[in-house]
Amino acid sequence: MMLTLLCGLLCANQPNILLIMVDDLGWRDTSVRNGPPEDPTQAQLQTPHIQRLANEGMRLDHAYASGCVCTPTRASLLTGAAPARHHITWWTLHPDRDTSGKHPTLRPPDWNKEGVQPSPDLLPERLRRAGYRTIHVGKAHWGAHGTPGSDPLQLGFDENVAGHGSGAPGSYRGIHRFKNAKSTTDFSKSSVWDVPGLEAYHDRDLFLTEALAIEASRSMEAAVASGEPFFLHFAPYAVHTPIMANPRWIDETEGLAPVEARYVSLVRSVDAAVGVLLDRLDALGVSDNTLVIFTSDNGAVSGYAGRPANRNAPLRGSKSSPYEGGHRVPLIARWPQHIPAGSVSNAMVVTHDLHPTLLHWAGLDEEQRNVPDGLDISAALLGQQDQLERFIVWHKPHRTGGQNGRFMPCTAIRLGDEKLIAWHAEQRFELYNLQTDPREQNDLSQTQPERVQALSRVLANWCRQAGAQMSVDRERGEPVPWFDAW
Repeated sequence: MMLTLLCGLLCANQPNILLIMVDDLGWRDTSVRNGPPEDPTQAQLQTPHIQRLANEGMRLDHAYASGCVCTPTRASLLTGAAPARHHITWWTLHPDRDTSGKHPTLRPPDWNKEGVQPSPDLLPERLRRAGYRTIHVGKAHWGAHGTPGSDPLQLGFDENVAGHGSGAPGSYRGIHRFKNAKSTTDFSKSSVWDVPGLEAYHDRDLFLTEALAIEASRSMEAAVASGEPFFLHFAPYAVHTPIMANPRWIDETEGLAPVEARYVSLVRSVDAAVGVLLDRLDALGVSDNTLVIFTSDNGAVSGYAGRPANRNAPLRGSKSSPYEGGHRVPLIARWPQHIPAGSVSNAMVVTHDLHPTLLHWAGLDEEQRNVPDGLDISAALLGQQDQLERFIVWHKPHRTGGQNGRFMPCTAIRLGDEKLIAWHAEQRFELYNLQTDPREQNDLSQTQPERVQALSRVLANWCRQAGAQMSVDRERGEPVPWFDAW
């Protein structure tokens, strides 16, 4: 009785929440940019629906992903903890498989390869207790295959469409049944990359992002009809590999290498899906009472066409890198009559801040006490606070595999305009001033050793407090020393 009464009181003032988490979308991968395009691909990334969100809401220019690859960031959204604390510091697939690349002198620690597992403190569980209908559509990639966490229904969601333990689709094409099929007729083999639960769209000439937008629209409509506020986590697998062309958009690209043209069509398909969801909110008459957040789980992968990393230009680096291109991401928030339309914020925010912020607007301020790392950024989103007194830490005790294998185990901290990168193998630092050197070209570590010492002390103290796991020396079998001992 009391719980029902509490939910009734809360629901009267709670906004609906639409959180759009795109995959591998870089800071400059939409037409919402602070500056002209610096790359031919950027110039053709026209995203009018995402632009509409920014025009009607706030763009945050110093927003970061919690990690530089997918699972750590997505885990931080659900837990409110930084990857260094929850120990999901790399992408998961199977609980007994380390997906890291091999380093010649270091190995990863015993990190959490199972990923996120059921807990009453996860964001959807908390929102569900507050009366929200919790809906997941698209990529989950929270828990490894074969664990309870691979199923979003075990993590607090009332509905799950197409989410499981993998982070990429076998195919974006309905004619491929979203499987890793060699042809449109060979569906005899299954793999972990097959997208589940979309059988109604099999053998149809429909793109995955389009099918997911249709399903998300239906779920929103059902929630509104029930009178429940909804939390919809919409996570299109795009723009993750495989880089496949959406036929509806591929012909509108000019002068790009074929793989870059396919990438542009993927981005445009995401933008079209955003448009479908915004239009459905309008049609349902709930736009004014719906908080919409648009972001990405890490920076863009660059160099598909064989060129140096440049899709994130002017930022250095790309996905899995400790440089800005690896974890600076777009973040746009819209809530009419609350978030100032057409506004820009310089507040430094990170994915795990969304957890306590959404709790606040859901009327769950008491639950914020149990959020370990995220900050409530509601004042920043309301235009009341443009600077936050804080620092952000990124921790990656892994070597990247695949085409980005050059990115070695490292940890980084941003405090104010300064950013310190600590490379585990060499026990070496790089120091940059992002205000004067946003491209991270001028390493100040040799000329400002006192700042290196100060930042390394802050970094080491925080990592110790968080229980961060350091890379392990293969020969000695011992963790790399803390940064203040280098």
